[in-house]
Amino acid sequence: MLGKLRVQFVLAATLALLMAFILVMVPVYFIVSNSFSAQIELILDMLLDNEGDMPGHRALPAAGGLIRITTEQQYETRYFSVKLRESGAVAEVNTREIMTVDQKAAADLAKELLRSGKASGRYQYGESIFLYKSRYENGERLYVFVDCTSRLWIIEQVMTSLITASLIILLVFSLTLGALSSKIVEPFIENSERQKRFITNASHELKTPLAIISANNEMVELENGGSKWTDSTMRQVKRLNSLISELVTLSKLDEKDEIVLSNVEASSIVKEQAEAFEQVVLQQGKSFEKDIAEDVVIKAESRSVQELCSILLDNSAKYCDDGGIVKVEFSSKGKGARLAVTNSYAAGANVDYRRFFDRFYREDESHNSKKGGFGIGLSIAQEIVRRLGAKIQVSYKSGEITFIILFR
Repeated sequence: MLGKLRVQFVLAATLALLMAFILVMVPVYFIVSNSFSAQIELILDMLLDNEGDMPGHRALPAAGGLIRITTEQQYETRYFSVKLRESGAVAEVNTREIMTVDQKAAADLAKELLRSGKASGRYQYGESIFLYKSRYENGERLYVFVDCTSRLWIIEQVMTSLITASLIILLVFSLTLGALSSKIVEPFIENSERQKRFITNASHELKTPLAIISANNEMVELENGGSKWTDSTMRQVKRLNSLISELVTLSKLDEKDEIVLSNVEASSIVKEQAEAFEQVVLQQGKSFEKDIAEDVVIKAESRSVQELCSILLDNSAKYCDDGGIVKVEFSSKGKGARLAVTNSYAAGANVDYRRFFDRFYREDESHNSKKGGFGIGLSIAQEIVRRLGAKIQVSYKSGEITFIILFR
């Protein structure tokens, strides 16, 4: 258990740190990328406004926010432009500010884009990446191209460095936390162990006085005959013995290693448990229905399936409305199976069903002992379901509450 808790703790902490890195890096990437795109868009518009050339010392266009172009920055930008007539003939080519593209290549590129009908976009020429934009005016179409290779490379390198650094930090963090995790989780383990020891010791201490009370009660009945007082005493003794048994079961579930799953023919187990509870339900003046498919095989453990059926059926029998109905359905579902136990429950319209699996939770806050439950059974069922890799659900509809287990 200690090893499993350490692994879960390290994974949770590492995942939290990873999410923090992602929440930082993703916005940074989009801010930088959008800023870059906005700056290039401004340069392209500036080139179009100046017939495919930089304005030089003339007034530069205003830009909002953090985006701006300085006079010196014009001379850092590598660009070229091509002007085409409507016929597709080349009117003018400007490649003075570019070395990787000659005039013929620039003209061919502009003609290719004219034929494609694309007015703007991204184009890779050899190892260089250009962003381009065009404008039609006075019977001519002007294409301007800006070399973005270095800017894109810088963004890529920055993001690669950030991701690499983040992974190294995550690795160091995980290894360090793994080394310290035993000390960190030790108080939780000790607290859990103390709780288990308390339950085990208390159970042993309670069994002896309960056995004595039961024996004394029987002696009183033998000497003076039974009465409502002796009957009440015996009922409470049985309730306490049942509580002790459930507490010990819950404690042992926490101690057990993961159970070994195998193919189990579950139909006969469900049918056996349903038949065992059918008479109990009928004696209470309630109806009982069952619809159990034959030869359904699931990945589970026989004892665990039996316990689950017993817990759900016992719960339904106890909390079913007077004159109500208890239903058991079991059928194959996909590669697994579906077990549904339903009972009449008229008062369940506004109940918080999520709390049904809390230990010692009962909807009857007065804790009336007539129902005979302690709010532990469903908690035990949930733990068994978790160990089986199954799922448990609860729903309420038309005055009936249904507990559903989906087996693998």
